[in-house]
Amino acid sequence: MCEWFDETCGQLLKHLDQQGVADNTVVVYVTDNGWINDPSADRYAAKSKRSQYDGGVRTPIMVRWPKRIQPRRDEQTLVSSIDIAPTVLAACGLKPTDAMQGINLTDGKALEARQRIFGEIFEHDIQHMTDPSPSLRFRWVIDGAMKLIVPHKAREPKAPVELYNLAEDPTETRNLAAEQPEVVAKLTVALDQWWTP
Repeated sequence: MCEWFDETCGQLLKHLDQQGVADNTVVVYVTDNGWINDPSADRYAAKSKRSQYDGGVRTPIMVRWPKRIQPRRDEQTLVSSIDIAPTVLAACGLKPTDAMQGINLTDGKALEARQRIFGEIFEHDIQHMTDPSPSLRFRWVIDGAMKLIVPHKAREPKAPVELYNLAEDPTETRNLAAEQPEVVAKLTVALDQWWTP
């Protein structure tokens, strides 16, 4: 699969070069995170696809725009797929709508000012597209190194609130919620301001 992607992506970029449009074309690559294999079982690892943990929510975003964006790798800046539309609109000289929550990733000041990113985990099949809350399982927020995971009690009544320091515990194995209730409270307020189902 990786070899096929590498080959076909290369063909696409070569075609843009051959057509003379590469410098004026923004190429954005996003991915869905697949299952993380569990070598000790005949199924996927628990903290992978569709989970509230980083193995289920963290994926690469790659952007190519020759002469406008310098190639680099950044694993620290908080970005989200909701930032793609505002970024592409800005590249086209257009403004995002007021309803768009993302930011323009070429705006260094906006990136520096961003303190948090938010997300949610739903059942595989969302029951109502206009009201996704009945299918909600978890909401989460990442604030710097801290990540708070809050279960939706209607769907996950036995799941605990979880707090992790991703810098010290990237595999999310040590729940700090009981040790740092003030951080849980602060991030819960931010999460509720973002979206309360």
